[in-house]
Amino acid sequence: MNFRSGRKSKKTNFIDFTPIVDTVFNLIIFFAVSLNFIGTPAIKLKLPQASMKESVREKSELRVFITRGETKDGYTTGVFRIDDRIISVGDLENLIHQRSLSNPDMVLIIQADESVSQGEVVRVMDIAKNAGIDKIAIATRPKEK
Repeated sequence: MNFRSGRKSKKTNFIDFTPIVDTVFNLIIFFAVSLNFIGTPAIKLKLPQASMKESVREKSELRVFITRGETKDGYTTGVFRIDDRIISVGDLENLIHQRSLSNPDMVLIIQADESVSQGEVVRVMDIAKNAGIDKIAIATRPKEK
């Protein structure tokens, strides 16, 4: 008894790329969605350089930007910004105090232009300490080689 069918099967030697392409597109979508998109504000700062490349990124963070400003009599002072808004020292104290009450584990990140005096940075650090914030970071840029 011969049960062979009348047609001969032709074996084709090719690779089906459809599953490979599907897998690659799924990986691209996965990585694109899972990336942490943290936008940097449009404030132009020249951060001081440091050799350490450690980065602090936490969900409960407050960024204070200090840029250089001048008064009418020619003295330079710091201009404080939070969320692209210029804010006075008194409002800065109130805002930091309110946010520290709602989130005691908050990290305060100070991003000061390198031309800003050290006194302005210390003033923000003092405000944060008085509000009960224990975690303070100063943003820097990597040292150019």
